[in-house]
Amino acid sequence: MQKNDWKVALTYVGAIVGAGFASGQELVRFFVVFGKRGLMGTILAGAIFAILGALVIYLANSLQSNSYGQFIKNILPFKLNFVVDIIIAFSLWVGLGVMLIGSATLLEERFALRSEFGFIITGVLVFLCLQYGNKGLLTANTLLVPFMVVFAIGSSLIYIFNPQPCISTGSVFRSLLPNWWFASLLYVAYNMILGIVVLASIREQKYKISPWGGIWGGIILGFMSFIMVKSLQYLPESLLITEMPMLSLTTSINQLVGNLYFIGLLIAIFTTSLANAHSLATRIKSNVHKSYKSILVMLLFSTLVFIPWKFSALVGLMYPIQGYLAIPIIFAVISAVIKTNVKKG
Repeated sequence: MQKNDWKVALTYVGAIVGAGFASGQELVRFFVVFGKRGLMGTILAGAIFAILGALVIYLANSLQSNSYGQFIKNILPFKLNFVVDIIIAFSLWVGLGVMLIGSATLLEERFALRSEFGFIITGVLVFLCLQYGNKGLLTANTLLVPFMVVFAIGSSLIYIFNPQPCISTGSVFRSLLPNWWFASLLYVAYNMILGIVVLASIREQKYKISPWGGIWGGIILGFMSFIMVKSLQYLPESLLITEMPMLSLTTSINQLVGNLYFIGLLIAIFTTSLANAHSLATRIKSNVHKSYKSILVMLLFSTLVFIPWKFSALVGLMYPIQGYLAIPIIFAVISAVIKTNVKKG
């Protein structure tokens, strides 16, 4: 695995593993409730993440795409470009809002800070880091994501080997999705909106990136999901229904592990916030005559409308909706790969 593949893989993982994933909210709602079949769902999701990640990179290279707007323009009919662009922009904006609310919730639970204060702290840090644009995004993910992965997998394994007595989780969020495989597909679909945006935008001018970055990113995501879902299935229902199930799990092991995972969770929130904010600000800049910094400031201010919402409510409501909206985009990517290969043949 080359150094650049590693950077791409970690940036892919950092984009997907946000507050919803690292907190355990997504994993509970999309996998844990299906028991052993939920574990099969994590394997299926990891495989699809790897395949789609490689396909998006392959297309970005073939189309010489340097932004997700350019990427979408080349894989969809002209009449659909505007609609899909709006869907993606909306998803990025909602995703940024969810990350900032996740941060606010986390800091409120840990330090009893007012939610508004935690929200603003994270927003300011996102703004400061993105002063370096695309380079800041790649560097932050390369430095921070390995720690997040180690914290998530390590604490999950500790709990698996020493779990608390578990109450049945069969009734938790059962009505959300019909079955394990559809839940897995929907989970990948809404996450791949940001995955496509990031992978289609990090190709440097005149240089190709290897599809192996997408494949390794998908493998890491699948492995993390499997281990974390396995550990969460041992968690008592009273802790499973909290705002941050993984934080409840790690804190139940001991305070040190809980504190370490708290750091990992902050990293997950921060890296995904960076990906959402940078991608959307860059896209808006291509359409308006404003500086990147001023757009970023206005974008962060606009997310203040999310402050009254509960974190779990946003994850439970907005993510499935985004999944349905993203399914046509996934099919468009697959169709574009087939057409590109036919032309080359």
